[in-house]
Amino acid sequence: HMIARAEKFISTNSFAKLVGEGYFLPKPYDGDDDGLTSPAMTSSASFVDINTPPPATTTTTDPAREHYQLTRSRDVWQYLDGVAAKDDNEKAEGSARRYPGQADTRDVQILKGSCREFESECAWGSLGWLPSHVAHLRLGFYTSDIFTPEPTLERDSKPVMDVLLRTQPDIVTVAFDPEASGPDTHYKVLQAVTEALKVYQRTRPDKPIKVWGYRNVWYRFDTSEVTHIVPSSLSSLGSLDRMFMTNFESQTSAEFPSYELDGPFSKLAARIQVEQYKNLKVCLGRRWFQEHTSALIRATKGLVYFKEMTVPELEKFSRALRSRAEQY
Repeated sequence: HMIARAEKFISTNSFAKLVGEGYFLPKPYDGDDDGLTSPAMTSSASFVDINTPPPATTTTTDPAREHYQLTRSRDVWQYLDGVAAKDDNEKAEGSARRYPGQADTRDVQILKGSCREFESECAWGSLGWLPSHVAHLRLGFYTSDIFTPEPTLERDSKPVMDVLLRTQPDIVTVAFDPEASGPDTHYKVLQAVTEALKVYQRTRPDKPIKVWGYRNVWYRFDTSEVTHIVPSSLSSLGSLDRMFMTNFESQTSAEFPSYELDGPFSKLAARIQVEQYKNLKVCLGRRWFQEHTSALIRATKGLVYFKEMTVPELEKFSRALRSRAEQY
């Protein structure tokens, strides 16, 4: 489907015009010579020196890099304009012209990863974020093998650490799924992020970091496990489904669906939110929701659960999740 879009786009006047503008110039070289790994992943330097101040956030003035970022943004806005207009041709053009000029080694892996990155940028773009605000780290344990390698500090945690030092977040969110509860990459990301956060916290010991652990379609919280419960209305449930179906085109028919639903993950996520609402309504009673003084609570038809932790708590829970998985 996506290859057919690209072939069709190449024959259009729009493609010829963009070529003339230099739209498809390759990404400026920054040490990323195969399109898959960043300098942080291949560096032989030590993991991090906590005595070194975090690098200051700077605005790039390199014209080639600025041009590259602007063209990436145009792809996203083009696609989202098509979503708003319900114009399949506009959407097709936006997705067809993404990732021009890259040096493609490991072609299929690059193609699939590039499509997923574009979809992610469209999802964030629908909320107003620029592609330059989204960091695709392409961690080394992501492979097409059935059994993927374990994450390592240098290859997988260091790129996460670099982003933390650059952005200086106060809150970090991470999928909090146990090992073997779904795609094993979720748990491996949790491991990599946990190790990066342990070091990052030492760079700012006076400012504790909040970690929000969330679960989606592969594993669920028990109500007693969570620290925060966020109400979800019919409107927000509908927005979730529309955002997923319009932005994540490659995942509307999942290659590895959940055993609970052979369909889009957005519909399963909405079902889980509704079930969590029903469970809590049994505990609190329907009148608590229907007669509440807040219109937000009265409009509730689903609930989102997440667990707030400190970094030491995250480390402890990460170990507990692994131990639980090893018992089975």
